[in-house]
Amino acid sequence: MKNINIYNKLGVLLIIIGLLNSCTDVIDVNVPNGGARLVVDASINWQKGTLGETQTIHLRESTAFFDNNPDVPVTGASVTVTKENDGSLFVFADQNNGSYTATDFVPELNASYTLEILYNGNSYTATETLIAAPIINRIEQSIEGSGDDTEIQLQVFFDDPGDVGNYYLGEFTPSNLPLPSLAVISDEFTDGNENFIENDNENYVAGATVGINVYGISQRYYDYLNILIQQSGSDEAGPFPTTPVQLKGNCTNVNDSNEEVLGFFRLSEFDTTSYTID
Repeated sequence: MKNINIYNKLGVLLIIIGLLNSCTDVIDVNVPNGGARLVVDASINWQKGTLGETQTIHLRESTAFFDNNPDVPVTGASVTVTKENDGSLFVFADQNNGSYTATDFVPELNASYTLEILYNGNSYTATETLIAAPIINRIEQSIEGSGDDTEIQLQVFFDDPGDVGNYYLGEFTPSNLPLPSLAVISDEFTDGNENFIENDNENYVAGATVGINVYGISQRYYDYLNILIQQSGSDEAGPFPTTPVQLKGNCTNVNDSNEEVLGFFRLSEFDTTSYTID
């Protein structure tokens, strides 16, 4: 009787192995490829207390999903930024690696600037305003959560100007992690009062230094980043994450309005500090 049971078990095991082997065929996934897209990383960042004359804009082209080289630098483009109130023109020189740099840029709060990129016979433009940033007052550290599910939370406090809508970007760059974390906030419920922007991170460790920048940003860039952060796979999305939507920047092709241009042109003043985790 025992021998019969053993053989029965061996038979079942062989059937399972056969089924598993039958599922090892390679499946080719056909991902639609709409062609290369121009990707514009044009962030003009002006640190408080500096001249802000050196600025860099990065251009690249997107590639297919399974391409082994996802980052194709754009070279040979003409890149300029014009300050609208006085017509000042700033030429961003091609560094032949996808970067374009100006060393004579003149930042002015609340002034409008227009980016123009000439590439492959097309003209790409975007217009934004240079937004002021608040002064960082202090940093507070606390523990968020309970039991085994805890993480360190940093809150960055600053004074919000009254009677005007303001939008802020917080950038947190810890010394023990490879990438920064981003957070955005508006003054919808705190207009004219002390406000704060926070960052929760389970990977913060005692002794790590966190570089912190707080930027003033436009409402349009705030909306853009809100969508980007929600679609980045944050654990805060919970069991009912936001339905993905197309993330559209502010750069357009003058010659073909239907062309999809990725990225954003924005100008921000920022205050900066650092904090060491207790």
